[in-house]
Amino acid sequence: MGSLKRWWDSLFSKDRRRSDRQAVEKLAVYYWTGAAPVQHEVRDISPTGLYVVTDERWYPGTVVKMTLQRTDGTEENVEHIAVESKAVRWGEDGVGLAFVLLDDQHGSNEKDSPNRGTNRKAMEKFLSRFLKKPE
Repeated sequence: MGSLKRWWDSLFSKDRRRSDRQAVEKLAVYYWTGAAPVQHEVRDISPTGLYVVTDERWYPGTVVKMTLQRTDGTEENVEHIAVESKAVRWGEDGVGLAFVLLDDQHGSNEKDSPNRGTNRKAMEKFLSRFLKKPE
């Protein structure tokens, strides 16, 4: 009965996340708005999306290309990944976004990936450095 109640409650919840989000440190996001890109804080992240602390309020469904970058490395050892994401909700301090990942079949060409986003396998590899495995 408990799972039925959780399902029923989830139908009327504003929170439509598919994965548990984790607070994350040492990760920043950059996106282009017409001016020079500025570093923004990632409040939390999951394998399916992230919450960016920003003054922007994109309409739900807006696709934004972002660069996620590890902030604790040296300049010659900077880790980053480009990913398209879709705005799914607003908060008081930012926007929740879902990753829009290329199919592994269609996005496996390494030369195309930086210009078109990234695939699930590359994203999982990048995020494995930040996300704790469930116990």
